[in-house]
Amino acid sequence: MDISIIGASGACGRQIVIQTIRDRLLERREILQLVASNPDSAHPFVLHGLRADLQDAYAETIPELDVTDDPAQVIGEVVVVAGGVTFATDPQQVGTASRDMLARANRPIFERFARAIAAARPQHPPIVIVVSNPVELGVHIFSRYLPRENVIGMGAYSDSLRFRWEIAHDLGIGRQRVHGYVLGEHGDGMVPLWSSVRVYGTTAAEWRTVEKRLRGDLGTTDFPARLVEERNRLIQMLADDPRAGAWRILSHVATLPPDLRVALKPFAIHYTDAKTVEATSHAVVELITAIVAGRPMEIAAQYQHEGESGIHGPFGARLIVAGQVDRLLPIEGYWREETDLLYQAAENIQVKIAEWCS
Repeated sequence: MDISIIGASGACGRQIVIQTIRDRLLERREILQLVASNPDSAHPFVLHGLRADLQDAYAETIPELDVTDDPAQVIGEVVVVAGGVTFATDPQQVGTASRDMLARANRPIFERFARAIAAARPQHPPIVIVVSNPVELGVHIFSRYLPRENVIGMGAYSDSLRFRWEIAHDLGIGRQRVHGYVLGEHGDGMVPLWSSVRVYGTTAAEWRTVEKRLRGDLGTTDFPARLVEERNRLIQMLADDPRAGAWRILSHVATLPPDLRVALKPFAIHYTDAKTVEATSHAVVELITAIVAGRPMEIAAQYQHEGESGIHGPFGARLIVAGQVDRLLPIEGYWREETDLLYQAAENIQVKIAEWCS
């Protein structure tokens, strides 16, 4: 299986490339393609240098490396979309950061690659994993040109991994012992599903006691407003002290309940200038590994809905993937207040998609 990384010269794209090679995801005869997302920049030249450097570093195990800036030449059976604009890490610019800004900047990239890949490979469309934000917009656009079963977004997948880690951290156990999902939007409309949480080795009665301690006084219906309130607080802390503010907000986030940390810790990490490159890249490579194996696996990811559960458009949901999306799981079995938030998030995403695509 060949893999193409769009935006391979960016911080996240480069790390996905490195982890793919380091984890020996591909055999030497297979191709790892480094794709420049902006043909008008110097990135193709950077990628030729990156290829040479990687060949020196991993000479004994490296797959074939290919470089291109032509969307029509993307060859991967799995295509990772990691190119485009992200927020600046300068705390003084935090007030100008918005998903609308990302949508304006990244929509042409999504359109150009989706259109070119579909035209070049109508009989054998690849599996597309959208990493770039807004991830919902990327999923929506690629699903217009490719079969929707071939397009998934990383937002809910990485959010769910973070949710499990934050709970595991507070319990002092490994993340592999915690099961749980975050669905909805990869943004303020995310919905942490406490009803889905299971901690292996803990009885239901024990978990109810632990859950109450972890959540404190933050109820499900209060989560969206509290998230906005805490984010505004972090923005103000950065504005008050641009130099030390990033460290202060990271320390403040550590005092919050696990579900708020899922949403706000990446924000805090980003403005330390570390970004969230390692965590995002690890999640992407983990998902690629599952897709390459072809085994049925339940995940949370953004997926283009066509009326399932009464939802239309891109939405973070639970999926069964087996190479591509095999089945979309319905919105059921959650607490009523969680379900209400999920449907509200779906409506809000539809409004945003309409604005971004107008």
